[in-house]
Amino acid sequence: MIMLIPYMQRASKLLILHQFISSTRLCNSFASQFSSKFHAFSNVDSLVSALITAISTCSSISYCRALHCRVIKSVNCNHGFIGDQLVSRYVELGCTKDSLELFDELPEKDLVSWNSIISGFSRRGDLGICLGLLLRMRLEMGFKPNEVTVIPVVSACAGVGELDVGKYIHGIAVKLGVLLEVKVVNSLINLYGKCGYLEAACCLFEGMPVQSLVSWNSMVAVHVHMGLAEKGIGYFIMMRRAGINSDQATVVSLLLACENLGVRKLAEAVHGYILNGGLDRNLAVATALLDLYAKLGILSDPRKVFGEMIDPDAVAWTAMLSSYAMHGRGREAIEHFELMNVLCQRLGLSLEELRSDTNSITSSSSSSSRR
Repeated sequence: MIMLIPYMQRASKLLILHQFISSTRLCNSFASQFSSKFHAFSNVDSLVSALITAISTCSSISYCRALHCRVIKSVNCNHGFIGDQLVSRYVELGCTKDSLELFDELPEKDLVSWNSIISGFSRRGDLGICLGLLLRMRLEMGFKPNEVTVIPVVSACAGVGELDVGKYIHGIAVKLGVLLEVKVVNSLINLYGKCGYLEAACCLFEGMPVQSLVSWNSMVAVHVHMGLAEKGIGYFIMMRRAGINSDQATVVSLLLACENLGVRKLAEAVHGYILNGGLDRNLAVATALLDLYAKLGILSDPRKVFGEMIDPDAVAWTAMLSSYAMHGRGREAIEHFELMNVLCQRLGLSLEELRSDTNSITSSSSSSSRR
């Protein structure tokens, strides 16, 4: 327990900092002071800048509404960018009704406004609203979608596995002439790959005049995801021959391929490649490596990987716990669990909340992971 004292002191300081940064009182201060100090701003530009800062800081629905009522209505939402920012914030906070109502009230909606709200609902995985907005945009308002419109709708289709709707959006992309855009093709490759339509994904990939790193990563990932690990590795080899350098997404897919094949020598070869590329310090890569070695039955290596992590997050801590449990190492599992519990107590979290608050656990755990 003595060994934990420096860590616990550091965790206490980090907890105070975390609570201060995440506190919604900052947003409340913005909201309450704006109305009384409205005339303190020397010009409209400085006011707009301050408003945008306040909106982007809001992490509470109530304070977002307070800003809306006290400030945004004072300038009648005449500044389109402020209106767009507020709509986006409502979407991020899960206020579907508020965001749609405010969007309808905006005096001027340009293509950026439509793309912004569609992207917001795409990130939330709400394909139905994305499609509704796309249809309204085309039929009611007469706006012609562009590649920025198409990509989030395709991503929403991929997120829920809606292949038929994705094909429909693919058709719209063809009519709009945006298939020359690499990002559009990448989104379609991802869609078809996730939905198991590998023939279409391969056809799109091969038809690209220039294949980007994201394109190659998509081909590696979709084949591994579909259980075709050897073919995924084949695309990685072709990618290297084409002179494309890999990133964390590439090697995470490779590690999953190694896990699917269950070949230790291949795992060690990929680990060597990761070390040579300097990607071993990447948290997502290190966690995938930890998980791979554990599932291959090599417990010493995941402990070494975990101990060398600079800032292990909640996923890494849980993966290490699973490794101990998987191999019947009860004592180590209990010790690891107790340390996780100490971290949670110092950060004011329950164990159930651990996964949903990786940011607070990340910094606090770095020193204890090396004990």
